[in-house]
Amino acid sequence: MTRINLVLFLSSLAVCTYSQTMTKTIIDFCSPSEPNSCGPGGKCMELSLGNRCECPFGLMGRRCQRPCQDVYKSCARWKSEERCHWTRPISPFFADNCALSCGQCKNNGKQLALALPPILDNIEWFVGRWESKTSAHHRFPEPMSGPYKEILDVQISEVPSFDRPPVNISVRAETLDGTDVHVEFGFLTSKPFHEDTGFVELNKPDEGDDLVSIELVTNTGLMLIEEGTVRGTQIRLETKYKKGMAGVFRDEIVKSKRMFNLINANSLEERVVMVDGRGVTTKWLKRYKKVFNYMTDLIPTPVEKKRKSL
Repeated sequence: MTRINLVLFLSSLAVCTYSQTMTKTIIDFCSPSEPNSCGPGGKCMELSLGNRCECPFGLMGRRCQRPCQDVYKSCARWKSEERCHWTRPISPFFADNCALSCGQCKNNGKQLALALPPILDNIEWFVGRWESKTSAHHRFPEPMSGPYKEILDVQISEVPSFDRPPVNISVRAETLDGTDVHVEFGFLTSKPFHEDTGFVELNKPDEGDDLVSIELVTNTGLMLIEEGTVRGTQIRLETKYKKGMAGVFRDEIVKSKRMFNLINANSLEERVVMVDGRGVTTKWLKRYKKVFNYMTDLIPTPVEKKRKSL
């Protein structure tokens, strides 16, 4: 390569490099311009890595709605490694997820049985035990033999260490005459568009969708992967992978989509569209009622954890 060509190449490379925009995601839990963004008694603190709530005694998190506790089981070890201290100018991860161990708040004697990680706040509304009763046999991922009752259980999972935390999903449907039972087990993971990965990102748009995925296995021999988006209190899903156990006959479903939509704090609806191998499209709507809320399932804090917060 001649000297002139080399200079031209380096110049074009420099133009390409400087045309890129480098950003680091900043996530605000509150806004000083919104008086109630930290709930009664809370105060929004403006911080360089994202605004956070200064909460009344015993509380933490967005809107100061959750009891003060650690999310990850590794928080005590991370504190002993001084991660609460040396990571503070870099990332709010440990302050957010190990609030008790890192001294961000003090426990008042009560905590959730399991804490929901802040990265899953976008699906908090979906967490809970939901019940439904139908007058028809239509059901995802496979139909029942007749009308049925169903329990959809979306539970917080224990988070031991670094990883993308899920929520556990279990579903049990039983026909009203008790002759047909379908059970599914799996988990849901979410990837918020605004996520603090700890890295600088290139040319990232200002806005985008929160992504979500559900993986399920069934007692009828199916393995499923659904992918979609979360917008507000609505989850849209499309089946991306389905594998059936060999030797089990079932109607072929070539395409399926469904949507969960929160009607109010205690009412949820599921809308499903399925297309079979003959090209026939079936649509239906099912409504659930919340019968248990894991986000208010408070238990006494173990004695050793209360001592740490004092």
